[in-house]
Amino acid sequence: MKSIRALTFDLDNTLWETDESILIAEEAMAAHLRSLTPPAWMTEFGLEAFRAVRQQIIEERPDIAHNLTLVRHETLIRWFEGQGATRSIAENLAGEGFRVFYEERQKVEPYPGTVATLEILSKDYPMGAITNGNADLMAMPLGQYFQFCLQAQHFTKPKPDPAMFEEALKKLNVEPHECLHIGDDIEHDVMGAKHSGMRAVWFNTRAVIPEGDVPADHTITTLEELIGILKLPG
Repeated sequence: MKSIRALTFDLDNTLWETDESILIAEEAMAAHLRSLTPPAWMTEFGLEAFRAVRQQIIEERPDIAHNLTLVRHETLIRWFEGQGATRSIAENLAGEGFRVFYEERQKVEPYPGTVATLEILSKDYPMGAITNGNADLMAMPLGQYFQFCLQAQHFTKPKPDPAMFEEALKKLNVEPHECLHIGDDIEHDVMGAKHSGMRAVWFNTRAVIPEGDVPADHTITTLEELIGILKLPG
């Protein structure tokens, strides 16, 4: 793929495993909130209860569903108001809860080979990140290999909407066909990139057997494979 001049990456479940890191962050958040509140307010607080309230927020406010930071804040506020807290107290607790969650959220463990591969690629290609999540890549050690990170919460719509892909192309100053996007989600990453005129690699991190054809230019199961793909003609 000698015509490629820049790369963009998804983050969650592309550069690191997300589910475990979020569970750890949520446990840290809950523990911190328990230390700040009357015991009764957190007795029934758990993953299922939190997600049930979050789903209520999303159904009521579909316009903010892609803004994971705002949704988490509103979910915590709703929870504490439901326990009898005033709006002011609920907002303060939500802020504290999110602070701890977000701090832990950044403590990710890159997939094996990720750091070495990014180091090699960054020497030849400018790189950006495009994520529907709210991980703060540029505050992580991995951020040193990237020029920027675009988060869905700063846009009106998440991937696969073209807005973030188009903004990335502007920042990288390349034409769509000159940029290769790498991500684990067929709809959000592969189809989103392809619809924006970019090339796409499906990073099948979990060895999923797709139901139909995958519209990616290439499929990989380890990030190191990218190095060989980028040396291919075309």
